[in-house]
Amino acid sequence: MDFRDQFRKMSGDVGKMAREVADTSKKATARARIRRMINTCNDSLQTIYQEIGTRYYTENQCDPQEQYAGLFQQAADTIAQIDVLKSELAGLDHAVICPSCGSKVMETQRFCPNCGCKNASYGKWKAEEEADENARRAAEEAEQAERDAHSAVQESEEEIVSPEGTAEQSAEAETAAPAKENTEA
Repeated sequence: MDFRDQFRKMSGDVGKMAREVADTSKKATARARIRRMINTCNDSLQTIYQEIGTRYYTENQCDPQEQYAGLFQQAADTIAQIDVLKSELAGLDHAVICPSCGSKVMETQRFCPNCGCKNASYGKWKAEEEADENARRAAEEAEQAERDAHSAVQESEEEIVSPEGTAEQSAEAETAAPAKENTEA
């Protein structure tokens, strides 16, 4: 085989390999597309199942069939836990959860902005702020009284002559006494 024949054979092999790679790539793309479609359908099916379950729970929560009673109780407990957590979260924002519609209502609002239900906790925030302010003032006054008492104790201690001060005063008195005698003589 001469060089040209070998080159033709190699170029034929390369072409064949390129077609195989292209075919493999097309198949991989088709597989990925079909898998995405299957996943989309599965997601839709899960959404439909959830909707069926939600509707069934809502319609039968007062009288569930015996086989679903445990699941209904778990759902009710979870709903209660979510309500508690929502209330805690709203409390951090100085708000409450409307008992009528479940919306967040700020403590400063008289009525729920969503349904108009009266906010039972309206005004509590003001009383709590006043109580906090009164407690802060009382603490400041107690601290000031403690500082004043401490200062008074320090002043009274300075007025009392210490033993060292007495010795100094005695030495000064002794020095002053001979000087007086020398001036008299």
